[in-house]
Amino acid sequence: MHNFLKMTGGAKVAHRSAVHNIAWNYIGYVYRVGINLALTAYIVRHVSVVEYGLFMFITSLSASLCFLDFGLSSILVQAYVERASQPDSNHLNELISTVFLALAALGTVGVFFSVIFAAILPGPFNIPSANAHEASIICIVAALVVQVTLPGIALEQAYQAWHRFDRVNQIQVLTSTIQIALSVSALAAGYGIVALAVVQLVSSALRLLLLAVGLPNSVPQARLSLRQFNRSLLIPLIGLSKWAFLNNLGVFLFDLLAWTLLGSLASMREAAIFGLANKLPDQLWNMIDKGANVALPFLSRSSAEGDLASLQRTYLMTQKFLFGAVLPFVVLGSVAAQPLIEVWAESQYADAAMVMQYLLLGTISHAAGYSSNQLLYACGEVKKATKITLWEYILSIVIALPLIHRFGASGLAAGMMTAQLLINFGWLTRAACAFSQITPRNLLRFVMDGLSWPLVVLFAESLIIWSISSHLPPSLIVMTALLSGCIYLGVWGIRTALPLYRGQTEIIA
Repeated sequence: MHNFLKMTGGAKVAHRSAVHNIAWNYIGYVYRVGINLALTAYIVRHVSVVEYGLFMFITSLSASLCFLDFGLSSILVQAYVERASQPDSNHLNELISTVFLALAALGTVGVFFSVIFAAILPGPFNIPSANAHEASIICIVAALVVQVTLPGIALEQAYQAWHRFDRVNQIQVLTSTIQIALSVSALAAGYGIVALAVVQLVSSALRLLLLAVGLPNSVPQARLSLRQFNRSLLIPLIGLSKWAFLNNLGVFLFDLLAWTLLGSLASMREAAIFGLANKLPDQLWNMIDKGANVALPFLSRSSAEGDLASLQRTYLMTQKFLFGAVLPFVVLGSVAAQPLIEVWAESQYADAAMVMQYLLLGTISHAAGYSSNQLLYACGEVKKATKITLWEYILSIVIALPLIHRFGASGLAAGMMTAQLLINFGWLTRAACAFSQITPRNLLRFVMDGLSWPLVVLFAESLIIWSISSHLPPSLIVMTALLSGCIYLGVWGIRTALPLYRGQTEIIA
């Protein structure tokens, strides 16, 4: 039997707040996408393909060290919300300070192992001997980026727990602007990829400083103290985060193995192709994350209060919003992939088009799977979510392994896409539906409601772009795709996003 849940006044306020946070996340996201894509276009024109591949290879491996947060980033919002409910505000400050110091110490461990790794380069990887010294330096600098990123998690999660996504994005916009300015200046002055790594470190350190300085004004009664460390607070947190840590460890091992296989079985050129092709899909993943992570505090509160109706409402609305927002990027990005790569990075990276298409298609499943994963985390089903994610990584490697040696970056991307589609749609989303007592059929009905006209527009736009692709220069095709995306978002905004924001959408559970 279908249970039709009408919005209450309080629910409208809560979900308007959620949409407000999503809007701020997307403002910051769109700005960072522009910065990132523009900077990438500048970098690939000022360094060789091998140098860019080396930069992407080393920094991607080093970024995997973020697994050293021991899964705390996945449960801190819930812990902060619970701690803030206690009458003594010092309990919250003690928790923030303890986690901050613990993550800083774990970052130091990451730097130690990175120094050892840098000493053995090039090791088994196909790194040209002339670039081995550069690779070692970048490895150490990239590890220092992780060193300052980890403690920032403790602060950013506090902002999120109090729905201050606006402040987080304002800080990110500022540091991104400084990063692109310094990067362009460094390359224009003749410095190479080592300077780019140093700029990342400066930007990350500034972000940490701004998060710390802005904390008291953004989070009521919150204070950071470098002297306030309570080891006993970490024990229950680590107990709660053990499955989240296993999930993060799986991410680390997958990234490590994927890049290792690419760097060993293929070449630095294939690493450059994959790194460039993954830029747009990676930004799309970030867009999904930014849209979905604002729902976590609401989901956590609904779960803690046993409010199934509110839990269902938040989950359904998040799914609906994300799918409609992501769709034009995936479809139009795939249709215009070849001219986009030619305009963005020139013909030397032409092989990246097919890789990008595979990765974009996999992003559709991430849009469905991310909010499902958030729901399971909010409801304490971390073990289930972790098992599903680990199987996705295992399946990705199993499928990609025989393909990498023959097809290089395309083989890796095809394996990842196949595993993501199978696991996220076939398992993760179904698990979230079962736990929230929503049938997959009703989920699909709710997500597709209001999308008829936007889909017609998107189909017509894709057909037009495909038909003119052989008659127009790449730059005009890209401009047409961008204009088409704006038209779709306008229609989608009127037919779907605005009714969702105003609380006029009927919830089907």
